[in-house]
Amino acid sequence: MKKTVSVNIKGMNFLIEEDAYELLQDYMNRLSHGLRNEKDSKDIIEDIEMRIAELCTSRLNDKKQVIEIEDIQLILDTLGDPSQYLDDEDSTTQEFKESANQKTYQQDRERHLFRDLENASIAGVCAGIANYFNIDVIIIRAIFLIMFFFGGFGFPLYIILWIVVPKAKSTIEKLRMRGKPITVDSVKEEVEAAAKRFETETKSFANRIRREDHLSHRFSSFGRIIGAVVGVFLIMKGLFFLVMFMIFGVFGVRVIPVQSDNGYLSLPELAQMTIETQSDYNWGYAGAMITAFSIIFFLLLLGIKLVFRIRNRWSRLSLISLFVTGFIGSMMVLVIGLKTGRELTIHGELEQEIGTYYGEQLTIVPHLSSYANNNKFRIKSDGDWGMLGIKGDKISEAGIRIHYRLSSDSLFHVYQTMSAHSHAHKAALTKAKNIHHSMSVDSNIVNLNNYYTYPITDKMRIQEVEIYIEIPTGKTVKINNETIRLGENTYNDKEFEEKGHLYGDGTYSHWD
Repeated sequence: MKKTVSVNIKGMNFLIEEDAYELLQDYMNRLSHGLRNEKDSKDIIEDIEMRIAELCTSRLNDKKQVIEIEDIQLILDTLGDPSQYLDDEDSTTQEFKESANQKTYQQDRERHLFRDLENASIAGVCAGIANYFNIDVIIIRAIFLIMFFFGGFGFPLYIILWIVVPKAKSTIEKLRMRGKPITVDSVKEEVEAAAKRFETETKSFANRIRREDHLSHRFSSFGRIIGAVVGVFLIMKGLFFLVMFMIFGVFGVRVIPVQSDNGYLSLPELAQMTIETQSDYNWGYAGAMITAFSIIFFLLLLGIKLVFRIRNRWSRLSLISLFVTGFIGSMMVLVIGLKTGRELTIHGELEQEIGTYYGEQLTIVPHLSSYANNNKFRIKSDGDWGMLGIKGDKISEAGIRIHYRLSSDSLFHVYQTMSAHSHAHKAALTKAKNIHHSMSVDSNIVNLNNYYTYPITDKMRIQEVEIYIEIPTGKTVKINNETIRLGENTYNDKEFEEKGHLYGDGTYSHWD
C-alpha cells in the first residue's frame, strides 16, 4: 500500500504515488537549476510540463487511475536528464543523456500534420505538408498550382485543408510536425530557435517601420476613407442583392413573360419546367438558396468590417465560413446544372410526309392560335407575346421554320419534322414524338398552324417543328404575298434552297 498525492500539471489533475511525485519534483528542480541562466527558461519549462502532462495522460486508462513510480521513471527517461545543463556535467551523465535521447527518438519519430505558419506564404498548408513528407515545400506548392490551373480543385482543396488541419502553435507541436524527438534538449533548441527568429523578424519589421513611418501618416487617413467607402459600397450591394433575392427567389414574384391562365412565371417555376426531376430541382433550389445567402451576408459582413474597422477572430472565421458555405452551395447548383445540360446533348428528329400536289403553284395558309370571335369583328392580334405559352398541362411555342428545296420529280412534296433533345437518343425521339403540330395538304393549299405544343412533363428541351417543301423546277410556292421560285427568287445565293420563318403573329420573312 502506497500513499498518493493529487498534483495539477498544466491544468490537469493527476493522482501520483508519493515516491513518484518526489522523483518528478526532484527532476523539475534540477531542470530549473540547469536552465537558470537561459533567457527562455520559463518557456522551456512550461513546454516540458505540458509534455509531462501529456505522457501521464497516456499512461492512464479505465483500469488504471494512479501514476506509479515506474510511469514517472519511463517519462523522465523519455525527456532526458536535465543534468546536461549543469556546469559539472560528467561523462556518465552524457552517456545517460545520449541513451535517453536515442530512446526518445525511436519513440517519437512519427510525424504529425500541422500547418507551419513560420514558413507560410498564405496559411502554412503547403509548408506543413512538406514537413510531414520531409520534402521541399516548393514541390508541394508546385503541385497545388498544377491542380489549380489544370484540375480546377487545387483552390477548394487548399481551403478545406486550411480549415481542417490545425496550426502548430506550441513547441511540442512544432517538434512533432518535423518528426523530432520531444526531449528537454530538443525543446530547448526549438525555443531558442524561435526566439532568434522572432528577434530577426522584429528587427526587420522595425527597420521597415522606420523607413515607412514618414509616409504612413500621409496614407493612414486616406486608407481609412477608402476602406469606409468600399465598405459602404459592399453593404449597399449586399442589401440590393438581399432585396432582389427576397423578391424573386423567396417570394417568387412572377416576371417571366408567358401566356398562361395564371399569368407570368416566377424564376423557381421556370426552373421547375427546365430541371428534369423533382429531386434535382430540390437540390438545385437548396444550393441556390445557400449560395445566395452566403454571398449576401459575406458582402454585408465584409462591408461592416471595413466601415467599423473590426479586426477580431470572430469576423475572420465568419467570412471564411460564409465563403466555404457559398462554395458548397455553388457546387450543388453546378452539379444540377451539369445534369440539366446533359439533357440537351443528344438530338432526336422525326419526319413524316404530309402530302403531295401536282400543279403550278402551292399556297401556304397560316393559321394563328384560335380564340373566340363573333360575326362583327375579326381578331387581328394573336395575344402571343411572350417567350412561350402554357395551356393546361401543355407548353405552347410559336414560330415555324420553313425550308424550300428542289424536288426530284414534278410533284410538290410537303414534309413535317419534329425534334427535341435529351440525354439519350431514344428519350429524345420520345419527346419529339410527343410534339403536336397541326397541318394538312388539301389540293394546292397547305394549312399550317404557326404554333405547336408538347407536354409540360417533357420539360423544355429545345422542341422544334420545321416544314420542308420540295418545289418542282419552274413552279412556285406562295405565302403571305411572297412568291418562292427556286433558282430565280432566292435570298441566300443558293440556287436550289431557301429558308423562311413563320412568326407567332402570322408574319413571314426570309431567313438566312
